[in-house]
Amino acid sequence: MTPFHTHVSRRRFLKTSAGLAAAATLPKWFLDECEAAPARTQPLGPNDQPAVALVVCGGMGTGDAKNASRFGRLVAVCDLDESHLAAAKKQWPDAATFSDFRKLMEREDIHVVICGTVDHWHTLVSLAAMRAGKDVYCEKPLTLTIDEGQRLVKVAQQTKRVLQTGSQQRSDKNFRLACELVRNGRIGKLKHIDVWL
Repeated sequence: MTPFHTHVSRRRFLKTSAGLAAAATLPKWFLDECEAAPARTQPLGPNDQPAVALVVCGGMGTGDAKNASRFGRLVAVCDLDESHLAAAKKQWPDAATFSDFRKLMEREDIHVVICGTVDHWHTLVSLAAMRAGKDVYCEKPLTLTIDEGQRLVKVAQQTKRVLQTGSQQRSDKNFRLACELVRNGRIGKLKHIDVWL
């Protein structure tokens, strides 16, 4: 029998060893969650699914719309860029197209608006959607100023609409693990935090 040899670099060995050592100290809930299968829900019937509209079809908006279409019907797309609009129309041929988000807001059959615009339009589109009686999922950052945030909160309370922002990364299991390790002193006393933007 020929012996099996493989070359492992020092860097790879150290990285793998560090990963294994870290895994050995992980809390049980974290390991259980990693092994757990995602929960599956029964799909709703076509009459129960909300009608969803996407404002800005490029970049993250398209991914958000794909995710949302698992739970609702994408009935409208909006973008100023004609190439983005054409690509979205290919993906969702039954969806109505708009180049002005204000016209999209006039549709009474739309329940949810996904706001994937450039950052400085998030507040404007979200406010318009809530005032038009629609729930909103808005990409991060939700706002650029404290004042914008206060305005969104006020309108959400007045209209009783749902306003959610994309902060999945902050609720990811790795972030929760990091928080638990810091809070329980597992990495030592925290003395300095660098913020990278």
